[in-house]
Amino acid sequence: MYILIVIALILFVVFLINTSLLDGFRAKRGRTLEFFISIISTFIGFFFALSLNTILTDINQKQNLVKLLDATNLSLENSEMKTKGMYLNPAKKGVDVAEIIQYAPLEIPKLYTNLETNTLVSDYFLSNAFQAYILCNDNLQTFVKGANAANASAEKKTKILEKYFAYLSLAKQVNTLEIKRLNGDISESDENQELQKLTKEIMNNQ
Repeated sequence: MYILIVIALILFVVFLINTSLLDGFRAKRGRTLEFFISIISTFIGFFFALSLNTILTDINQKQNLVKLLDATNLSLENSEMKTKGMYLNPAKKGVDVAEIIQYAPLEIPKLYTNLETNTLVSDYFLSNAFQAYILCNDNLQTFVKGANAANASAEKKTKILEKYFAYLSLAKQVNTLEIKRLNGDISESDENQELQKLTKEIMNNQ
């Protein structure tokens, strides 16, 4: 936006300097025209500075989002290890997973759930990526409630935990695609293609 204003003002100044329509005015009121051009030049500098600041702020915000998504993926990986080590592996060995959950309830990483209300996510996430995030987050919350439910059998809890474990990986994949796009490693169209595949997988694993 600001760049367009700068370009328009520069073209206007060039027009004022070179047009033959103002030869008479230029000869009689040359200093007035110079003053007017100097004012326009000041506005050009102002809008150029605003444009540069907007670009730098945009780059900085995207870098901050990448850092947040990297931290969130680490949190998701920790949850994967915890889910496998604390719940799924003991369940395979015959341990009653319901007893484990009673003393150590299942939880979604707070960093991940908080992405929904983060301004960086709302400003810079692709709409398809945010949709995939919402699907993952909603399902993870459903799985957590199901696994922590007191009246669910150990067998049912184990099946829910397996789905929960799978969704942690899907959630991480969505974040990773956003990181790649924000870093310029993939294009927006490439990400959308991958997100379509991921969204189908998310829907099929519900």
